[in-house]
Amino acid sequence: MAAKPADVSSDRRSVRTRHALRGAMIQLLGERGWDDIAVQDICERANIGRSTFYSHYTNKDALLVGGLDELRVELMRHAGTKGEGGQGGRQPAQGFHFAPGLIAHAHEQRKVFRTLIGRRSGFVVQQRFREMVIRLVSDELPPTVNKLPRAAVARWIAAAFVEILAWWVEQRSPMSPTELAALFDQVSRPLLDHDR
Repeated sequence: MAAKPADVSSDRRSVRTRHALRGAMIQLLGERGWDDIAVQDICERANIGRSTFYSHYTNKDALLVGGLDELRVELMRHAGTKGEGGQGGRQPAQGFHFAPGLIAHAHEQRKVFRTLIGRRSGFVVQQRFREMVIRLVSDELPPTVNKLPRAAVARWIAAAFVEILAWWVEQRSPMSPTELAALFDQVSRPLLDHDR
């Protein structure tokens, strides 16, 4: 069934609202840090009423998670991964397909990423970003990894990725996005290729 014009208009308005709220949250993160931001602050910055905020999100954590989920889905789409449960995604010898896209995005949005994974973001923001990366890694891990617990391997690889990305963004490293992706592949591959 085709969407009615009013539905399309409402959909576009909803997308614009979510985009404005995410943009306001990111701006405020750079200025204040996560713990010092209230929903009212986000609404005022986005010029959106509180009732509109709550029609989209239950709280500021849900806003953060929603933005990261959209980023994860977009990265998986570009990487060509399955993204649904991931119990047998990509072959590890090919590396992690999400990594180049996320690194390129971090490079293009360096200031935003310093805010997201930098010192001022706070524990909650860093934790939510790590959870997103764990899901991306899990989506691409093979069903078994050197007879190790798959969830533990996903967390180890994700932690390595987040730390390398944070170092690169914070230090303004001269390393290119392609070089950083190769570095991540180099540090993660030995664990995945051990049984080969």
